[in-house]
Amino acid sequence: MKSVNPEHRAVFIFLALLLVIGIFIYARTAGDHKTMYKQFYSTRGIPVLMYHKVNPDRKTGGLGLRVLPKDFDWQMDYLYKHGFHTVSLEDVIDYWHHKKPLPPNPIVITFDDGYQDNYTYAFPILKKYHFTATIFVVVNSIGKTNFFDADRKVQPVNKMLSLKQIKELNAYGITIGAHTMNHPHLAKISLDQAREEIINSKKALEKILGKPVLVFSYPYGSYDKNVEKIVKEAGYKAAVTTRQGINFPDSDPYALKRIRIMGMYSHRKFIYELNRYYKKRF
Repeated sequence: MKSVNPEHRAVFIFLALLLVIGIFIYARTAGDHKTMYKQFYSTRGIPVLMYHKVNPDRKTGGLGLRVLPKDFDWQMDYLYKHGFHTVSLEDVIDYWHHKKPLPPNPIVITFDDGYQDNYTYAFPILKKYHFTATIFVVVNSIGKTNFFDADRKVQPVNKMLSLKQIKELNAYGITIGAHTMNHPHLAKISLDQAREEIINSKKALEKILGKPVLVFSYPYGSYDKNVEKIVKEAGYKAAVTTRQGINFPDSDPYALKRIRIMGMYSHRKFIYELNRYYKKRF
């Protein structure tokens, strides 16, 4: 009987060892692939898009705050076709802090101020793609106009969401968040005034909706550490700023960044803005 070459035997043993190690690693990870994937996308960060108006009428304002419905539809179609799933800010915080499961490629869509066109134009498009969103409402503008900007002549007069529309949006699954009572620069008014704006808007919306209001948006992105502390003490779970970027598990939940989407953005620019903040942080 011909003996096995010692060098061949060594190679055979080495390959067998590699095979055993590979099987062991696969067995340990195959059943946990969902967790591994979640760790990947949470490491890349979760984007929060910032919109204001979705309206075809140029009389309602420029393309800094206004996105045309056809462009908003294209953007939602892009997100849908590329596997994004809309979630709420509460979902994101619960995932980071309490390991509540999230779908693949989570994204948060937000609207500031509570313009009526969010209901008229954006809402049907969101429903078309089975998406949800968060609308931050200025309480004293409900059923009225955007006095906070229009009275200072910095924006044209726009109609705001009515109580009936807010309740319908909430019933569908759109998150209603607070954007103060009167839309002031919170960091430029007294802390007592800021406290009233932050707390009273929460209470007013909770009375309208019959449920807790847990997310907040700083008007004009105006806040500081004292204002942030009031928001936290008021019982909100998260607050968004106008600072550009995306958010990671170690992000401050009361100073979350967003990606601003403007009406003059081309399709290529939208894709660029959506992707440019992603970072791999392994």
